Parts: sequence; C-alpha cells; structure tokens
Amino acid sequence: MKFAEHLAAHVTPEWHSQYIRYDEMKDLLYAAVEKAQPFIDDTDNTMRENYFLRIDEFFFQHCEKEASKINTFFAEKLAEALRRLETLKTELRLMTHHEYHRRYAHRNNIGIDEEGGLSPSGTVIDGHQRGTMVPLTRVLPERFIAHTIEKRQQRTQFRKIHDVKLAFSEFYLMLVLLQNYQTLNFTGFRKILKKHDKLFQTTRGEEWRKLHIDYTPFYTTKRVDQLINEVETMYTDELELGNRPKAMKRLRVPPLEEKQSPAVTFRVGMLCLLIPIVIALGVIFHENHSKKPIVWRQALLLYRSTFLVILHIILVGFNVYGWSSSGVNHVLIFEIDPRNHLTYQQFLEVGTFLFVLWFLSFISFILTSYFDFHPFIQPVGFLILLILFLINPTPTLYHQARFWFLRTLGRVLLAPWYKVGFADFWLGDQLTSLELLFFDLEYFICFYVFDINWWSVSNEPTIKRGIFCSNRTQIIFQTILLLLPSWFRFSQCLRRYRDTKQKFPHLLNAGKYASGFFVVSANSLRRATLLDYEQTPIKNPFFYFWIIASVIGSSYKLVWDLKMDWGFFDKNAAENKLLRDQCVYPSKIYYYIAICEDILFRYLWVINIFLHFKTRLAEYADVIGFIFGLIEIFRRFIWNYFRLENEHLNNCGQFRAVRDISITPIINSTDYSTLEDMMDKKDGVKNRKKSKRHELISNKKTIKKYKQQQSITTTDNNIMNDDQMQTKTDTLMELFNTDAILSSLQLNSNIEQDIGDKNE
Repeated sequence: MKFAEHLAAHVTPEWHSQYIRYDEMKDLLYAAVEKAQPFIDDTDNTMRENYFLRIDEFFFQHCEKEASKINTFFAEKLAEALRRLETLKTELRLMTHHEYHRRYAHRNNIGIDEEGGLSPSGTVIDGHQRGTMVPLTRVLPERFIAHTIEKRQQRTQFRKIHDVKLAFSEFYLMLVLLQNYQTLNFTGFRKILKKHDKLFQTTRGEEWRKLHIDYTPFYTTKRVDQLINEVETMYTDELELGNRPKAMKRLRVPPLEEKQSPAVTFRVGMLCLLIPIVIALGVIFHENHSKKPIVWRQALLLYRSTFLVILHIILVGFNVYGWSSSGVNHVLIFEIDPRNHLTYQQFLEVGTFLFVLWFLSFISFILTSYFDFHPFIQPVGFLILLILFLINPTPTLYHQARFWFLRTLGRVLLAPWYKVGFADFWLGDQLTSLELLFFDLEYFICFYVFDINWWSVSNEPTIKRGIFCSNRTQIIFQTILLLLPSWFRFSQCLRRYRDTKQKFPHLLNAGKYASGFFVVSANSLRRATLLDYEQTPIKNPFFYFWIIASVIGSSYKLVWDLKMDWGFFDKNAAENKLLRDQCVYPSKIYYYIAICEDILFRYLWVINIFLHFKTRLAEYADVIGFIFGLIEIFRRFIWNYFRLENEHLNNCGQFRAVRDISITPIINSTDYSTLEDMMDKKDGVKNRKKSKRHELISNKKTIKKYKQQQSITTTDNNIMNDDQMQTKTDTLMELFNTDAILSSLQLNSNIEQDIGDKNE
C-alpha cells in the first residue's frame, strides 16, 4: 500500500487538517520536476542545480510550516491529556476513598448519606426539628432498612466504578490516537523527503530531516508512551485488581480497517435466488387448490412494514460505509464505545440475515395459502421471531449493540422524562420516516385480535370486528398511532428546551413536529368524511384543510432539513455555492442532487390530491402507500449522510476525537473557589436586595458541608485505628486541609453576623 493511502486510512478524522499534507507536498515535487525538464536536458549542471536550490528554498519553508503546525497541535493535545489524567487520578482517589467509607460503615453499622458523608445507620432527621435524630426503626423494620441501604449503596458504587472504567478507556484511546499522530507525521516527513532526494538526485532532504525533524518535540518526546504505560498500570492495579489480560481487553483499541465478511456475500447470494422465487410464485399462484383467490391484500398489509424496517437496517449499513470511507466519525457522534460497535459489514450481515428470513416466511405464506394450511401463522410467526432476536438476553447476535438500541429506543418512547442525546433524536427522526409502520400496527392488532377467522383455512375475514377496528373509531385509532412519531420528537425538543433554556432552535424545532399533528389530523378528518362527500369530493372542507396543513408542514420541514440539519445556504460558503464552507464528500454534485431529491420527495404527497378524486384507484391505495413508504425510507437514507456530516464538522471545529466522560466526585470536598470569591467581597457573605434569600440558603448549605466534614474526619481516624491504614493520612490531609476548615469557620462567623443584622 502506498503511504498516501495508508495515511488516508489511518488519520483521525477530527484532526484531519492537522496532519502533514503529504499529497500536496508530493504534487509540488512532481510539478517542480516537470518544470525542470529543460534544465535536466541541458548539459550545464549549474543551471539545473540553481533551479533545484530555488525550489528547495520554497519546499523547505513549506516543510517547516507543516512541522510547526504539527508541533503546536501535538503540544496542545499533550497538555490536554495531562490535564485529563490528573482529573482521572483525582476521581479514582475519591472513589477509593468512598470505598473505604463504605467498608467501614458496613462493619460498624454506619450509613453513608447521598453526599458521601457518614451518619449513624438506622436514624433519620426529623422533618419538623432539623438536627433531631429519630430512630428509623420507629418508621420501618430494621432489616428492611439495612437491606435497602445496602442495595442502594451497591448500585451506586457499581455505577461509579463503571463510569471511571469508561473514562479511563476513552482516555487510553485518546493517547493511542495521539501516539498514532506522532508516528504518521514523522513517517510522512521521512517519506516525502526521501522522495525529494530521489527526484532531485540530492541528499539535502535527508540532511534537512536530521537537522529539523529528528529533533522536533512531536517526534522526540516519549511522554505519550509513558502515559500509556502509566494508564495501563493504573487501570490494571486499581480497577482490575492486578488482572492485566482483563484490563488490556478493556483498553484495547479496535482495528482501523475492516475486512470483507463472507457471511454478507453468502446472504446476498441467497437473496438473489429468493427474490426471483417470490416473483415466480406470485405470478403462478393466483388461486389456491380450492379455486379461491389468494388474499394478497392482507399479505401486503401484514408484511410490508417488516420489509421497510429490514430495508432500513440495510440502508443504515450503507450509511455507515459512506461515513467510514469519507472520514465521518459516526462512532463519536453517537457516543458509542469504539471497541464494541457494529461496522457496516455487521449491519449488512444482520440486514441480509433478516431479509432471508423475511423472504422464506413470505414464500411459506404463499405455499400455505395455496394448500389452505393456516397461512396467517407465517406473518405473526415472523414478527415474534424478530422480537425474540431483538430481546435475546444471551451474549450472542451482537448483544451489546441490540441492548444499546433498546435503551435508546426506551429513551425515545419516554422522551419527556430523559435527557436527549444525538442518538436519541436521530432514532426519533428515523421513526418519523416509518409512519407506515404505525399505520399498519392498527391493522395488525385488529386482524389478529378481533378477526377470529384468521386461524381458519377459509381465508375469509370476519364481518364482526372490535370497537376500535371499524367505522370512524378505526380512523381515530389510526390517527393516535400516526401521531406517535411526531409526538416523540416534539417531546424531545421540549425536553431539550427545559435542559438548555434555549428557545432557538429547540422550540422552533418543536413547532416543526407540531405541524405534523395538524397534517395527520387533517388527513384523518378528510378520510372520515369521504363517504359524506362521495358525490362531490371537491366540497369537502377538510380536503382544503389537509392541503394547507401539508404545504405548511412540508415547507417547514424542507427549510429545516436544508438549513439546520444539513447546514446548507451558509453565507460563508465561498466557492461552495448554496452549500457550506466545508464539505466532506468528494463531489459537490452529490449535495445539489440531495437538495433536489429532498425538495421532490417532501412534496410527493401532492399525488394524493389526484387520488382523492380518482375513486377507481382506491383499490390500489395500499400499494401506493407502500411505494410512498419506500420513497420516504430512501429520502431518510440520503438525509442521514448530510446530517451526520454536519455534526462531524462541528466536532472537527473542536478537534474532538473521543468521548469526554466526566464523573461527578463521590465525596464532596470544600469548594475553595466559591469560598475565596465570597471572602473577597467587601461585606463578606452579606446579602443584598433580591439575592439575599438565595445566598443565605447557600451559606447554610456550606455550614452543613463543614459539619459533615468534621464527622468524616472523626470517622476516618477510627478507620485508621481499626485497619492501621497509614496511607489514608495523605488523602485525608489533601481533602480536608487546615485552610478549608478555617475558611469555613470564617464563613460561619460571617453568616451568623449577617443573620443578626437581618433580625435587627
């Protein structure tokens, strides 16, 4: 493999602009040699030498700028790594400190409060008189209390250890990327200068490298290697109890290149065989052996949604391939563990596997319909198989990826009560493109719950149906289900506004999904009144209400797609007209095609206006709806490329290549910065105007923390006497030093004085 290809395959995408510009420098050398041809043919070597000397002066200046850029970026990242390591050490020390408290409390029947302080177990604070301790056994049984407290502490401790391990693994990945950055850039300089000497027939390139590159900090420093060894040792000793194989398995860095999966090739080959079989059976079997027509409409309604879901999985696999090949770091954007995530090969493997099962189920439906042998068992059986595949608890079939999806889906369904991340609202957007799935869910429920004849061999639907499956109540049921995707995203936007207090863009984005409520409602009213205006459909008022709502909703979503989600029509786009300043994908024609495609598909619903008047086409409404579903899936497939690209460019602007896992300290320590700021005030902690009550409450909380610290200090002395842990002394001195206690005492005095002034 040529080095240019090797470099492109191994760069960290978010740092792409900070690597050596190998291709540019190589093109410069070839252009110089091409222009030097007249001097090379000339017998006068002096002119040739002078020409190459002038080229070298410019080339080495360019090399020096590149080296300066790399050194600066490397120094910044190394400083960031050192800061993060100190933070991780502090968090690890606090976690260890909390573990000592927990063990001591367990032996001596002492509880640990929510803030990490020690308090006697079996007691509670009286709500009427603060500071009055009431035995908890008066309220609840002692055994129940002890069991509850122990379980809660175990869950909290496990969660903290898991978070610390995750933070160390991400930091280790950052160090490996930084080490890779060193190696690639030095190799790039060595390769390009070697090529320089070969083309110019000189040794000045090697001499310049030995003089300038071999002594640059980004190459000579071994600090990154030391940090990697330090993290490995710390993780092994502190978090895995000396089990180095287990620690290195957790810290391992995934391979940067992917290999072709033979399973995907095999299943694609099976699909190529199964698709013609399905088509042939559909053409041959119009009737079963009893001369009754095969119920193709029911088959379409029962199978089309699962077909769309599986197709969506395969298209996401193609999305992942496009992101990976173009340098869009989707793993970071979705905040997935880079050591355990599905590659595009695995997405395609899952998708093709499910597609093979789908076609086999559909073929079985055709054959059982022909022989009148319970054909409708096949669709529900296939759906149950899909659900079992998804919730399978065994560590097989990509267990971690499946449960990551289930957790994300759970947060989408309960959006108002959970914080929303990128993966959450991305999955919510995917669900909005699967509205047909929610529409068919009504038919699926009604068919298998109320249509009692589905088990029989007659294949004739029953006339008597449930209350929610006939007349206008059926349309109400369908409307509620169709509103769910827009509701999920609407509630997510409201939650984002609650967390960030930013009206723009979250409330504006919520308005976009609220427009979907009006579109669905108006269309349902139009459908509910079709029979009332059967002879004069043009007089249906809800028909015009639906058109107005659809135009507003489609325009709203189109503008948001192009401007907000994709970042197009940027004023600073420069040469990328109508686009943005930076583009990841190789050709601008892709972007313009995507814009046209989005405009076309957003207004494709206009076809339904003509179907409203063409009653003869009503029998094909299910097929047309399926085609619309396929088009929407394809539109979302294109949308995914540019939405992730826009998010990736935001990360590139911050050179963010790994997740920033921050952990809340387990034990509270004195907030020195806050105390110093308060002490520097002219009137100490004296309250002023409207902020008086708020500051007083904060000061009382500080007094409470100080008392808790005194209690912890006393208990720590008992721990050291019992266990003879001399190493605890340094940690306690660091956490509770004399300056903090004196500051708290001074603060207490000021608060009492302030309360006295208030009473006067």
